[in-house]
Amino acid sequence: MIMNTKLGIAAVLAFTFLITESCGIKKMVKNAKDISYETTPNPLELHGDSVKITVNGNFPEKYFHKKATVLVTPVVKFNGGEKLLKNITLKGDKIEGSGQSISYTAGGKFTVKDQFLYQAGMEKSDIILRATIIYKGKNTELPELKIADGTIVTPLLLQPDYKAIAVGDKFDKNPTVTQKSNIYFLVDSWEVRNIELNSDEMSNLYRFIDKGAKDSSEFTSLDIYGFASPEGELTRNSKLSENRADEAFKVMQNRFNKAKMKDLAKREGFYKKTTTNFEDWDGLKGMLQSSSVEGKDQAINIINTIGDPEAREAEFRKMASFDPIYEAYFPKLRRAEINLVAKLKTRTDAQISALAASAPDSLGYEELMYAAGLTTELNQKMAIYNAFARRFPEDYRGFNNMGYIYVLQGKVNEAQAEFEKANRISANNPVIQNNLGAVAAMKGDKKGAATLFNNAGAAPEVSYNKGNLAVANGKYSEASAAYGSTCSFNAALAKLLAGNPSGANQTLDCSTEKETAAASYLKAVIAARNSDKEGVVSNLTKAISADKKWKEKAKTDLEFRKFTTELGSILN
Repeated sequence: MIMNTKLGIAAVLAFTFLITESCGIKKMVKNAKDISYETTPNPLELHGDSVKITVNGNFPEKYFHKKATVLVTPVVKFNGGEKLLKNITLKGDKIEGSGQSISYTAGGKFTVKDQFLYQAGMEKSDIILRATIIYKGKNTELPELKIADGTIVTPLLLQPDYKAIAVGDKFDKNPTVTQKSNIYFLVDSWEVRNIELNSDEMSNLYRFIDKGAKDSSEFTSLDIYGFASPEGELTRNSKLSENRADEAFKVMQNRFNKAKMKDLAKREGFYKKTTTNFEDWDGLKGMLQSSSVEGKDQAINIINTIGDPEAREAEFRKMASFDPIYEAYFPKLRRAEINLVAKLKTRTDAQISALAASAPDSLGYEELMYAAGLTTELNQKMAIYNAFARRFPEDYRGFNNMGYIYVLQGKVNEAQAEFEKANRISANNPVIQNNLGAVAAMKGDKKGAATLFNNAGAAPEVSYNKGNLAVANGKYSEASAAYGSTCSFNAALAKLLAGNPSGANQTLDCSTEKETAAASYLKAVIAARNSDKEGVVSNLTKAISADKKWKEKAKTDLEFRKFTTELGSILN
């Protein structure tokens, strides 16, 4: 049999071409080590609830097969699974369609960027690169390549100490009270009648004096005003006003003497008498305005438009309704007005505390709220706020403050229920908005918490909570601004994450948390970022000594990746 020479040559060439093509793919596998990769950041870093990654690759000259496609996929492998990230398709010079071209002759670069949600365990992980060569329908895997170590998760040190706000009392332990009383006189007279001394007004004034004397209250001032009704001559009315004030003062002196305070009226600056002619047109006008007596509009017009007292009185007497007005209101203008001011003595704190525990219903409105501030024991506070809410359900403070105690006790659902009750009573109240925001944040609803905090005003607690939320969202400079000059663990953490380790140390040192195990651990992280070996060892030793849980944390914490030798004896 004779072979067709042309066909034979073509077959040989085709076979040679296939061998060459196949060898090209094998060469890509063999020389995969010549591909360079850079991962940023390395290790990866948690910000908010997610992690960003950028992978830059560079193929050398005469590497990338002209008819090959390479699918490149970064992968996060960790205890609990693996996370495939965004991939990229690369193609040779002679491949058409989608994908980024890589020149065989010149080589080429590629970049893959992705952002993914953090999962527990990713702090101890390997970030690898998987690459698959696709040639003529056949897949060839390049060796997996580790391109980064795990994830730094320092933001997870954030303490969930969102601050609720309790609303205080308005209780005045020594309230200033003015007791008023009037002594009324007959026309053209300053004689004090027995019926006036026994009136309800004077009886209340006497009781006020007697109780104050018994309780050792401080009487601070006595003002007496003498008045006359707008009739008769001004000189006569002036004398009437003066004498009526004097007679009222004598009544007060007698009562002070009876209460064993005879020197009170003599105290300098205590007593003041106010009189002129005191035809009390203003008092008459006030009574007319609140009355329905016939002719009141005409009478008020006369008072407002006629300035001369005698002309005004003359016009008054011409009114058809003068007699009923005269009989109803003029007798109330012939008076001495007494104003006695005292700072009252209330129950002692010990008495209030005892009653709050045994008989809370015997305490007054603000007094009961005040009682809660006299104890630091949370269950006792809760009992008092519960009693307040039961007695005064129209006041939001009882429910709000019960929610506040629940927050301190870590009972988030119970706190939310009480804050919602308070909100139904006082909707859009900034305090309640903050407290609902704190609950939302603690339950992981960062978006809802942000809205509530924005409606909560500018109280220090609100700013602090916004700082916490900003850290949780990876906005560290914003967090530092919200914390302001606050000295706390979280404020220090925010400064560290914002790139200010010295400021973080200063803030931690002025905080009340500076001796805690968490603070020592944070100081170790700060030292690590400052390449301070001694600081890492001493602070981490202190943290582990106070709480063993920090040892396990440190073993997987990539903040300490450069100090394996120094920490060997501590962490093993």
